[in-house]
Amino acid sequence: MADRPRSDEDRRAAILEATWQLIAERGFHAVRIADIAKVCGTSTGTVHYYFPGKNDVLTAALKYCVEQAFNRQSVELKAIDNAHERLLKLIDMQVPRVGRVRDEWSIWLQYWAEAVVRPEFRPAHNEFYARWHDAVVRTVRRGVRQGVFRPDADPENVALRLTALTDGAAIQVLTGAPGMTITVMRELLVDFVSRELAAPESVPARG
Repeated sequence: MADRPRSDEDRRAAILEATWQLIAERGFHAVRIADIAKVCGTSTGTVHYYFPGKNDVLTAALKYCVEQAFNRQSVELKAIDNAHERLLKLIDMQVPRVGRVRDEWSIWLQYWAEAVVRPEFRPAHNEFYARWHDAVVRTVRRGVRQGVFRPDADPENVALRLTALTDGAAIQVLTGAPGMTITVMRELLVDFVSRELAAPESVPARG
C-alpha cells in the first residue's frame, strides 16, 4: 500500500478489515492468504507474521467484523435518549441495505454456518449474540421506565422474539426470498414494536 500502517496494531487491523470484506464477498472457505495479501498490498509472509495459519486470520476477521459493528451501533444508539426512538434506530441499523451492513450480515450468516459444524466457534458466537439480545433488553427496560413502552412489557421475551424475527427476515432478504424486501422487513419489525410495546396513549416517536 502507498501509505503503510505505522504500527503492528494498525497493520493487523488492516489485514482483518481486508479479510472480512473478502469473506463477505467470496465466502469463508474461498478466501486465500494470497487474496488477503494482494488486497493489503503486502506479502503472504506479512499476513502469516500476524496470523500463523489461514483459519487464524479468517476466524479473527469474523470476530473483528462483528466487534466493529457493535461498536458503531453502540455509539449511535447512545446519542438517542428516547427508548422508542432508540429501538427504531436499532431496527433501521439491522436492515441489510447494500453496503457495509449487508456485508456484515453476510459475515453473520457465515459465522452461524461455521458454528454449526465447528464447536470452537460457538462461545464467541454466543457472546456476540448475547450482546445483541441484551441491547434490546436494555432498550425495552429503558422504555418502560420512560413510560414510552407499556408497563407490563417483558424485556427478555420481547428481545427473544424481536431478535428471532430480525434474523429470519434478514435471511430471507439476503437469499432473495419472494415477497421479502428491505422495506417489508423494516415494516414487519416496526409493526412488532408498535403492537408489543406501545404504551397506552403514548406519543409517537419523533422522526
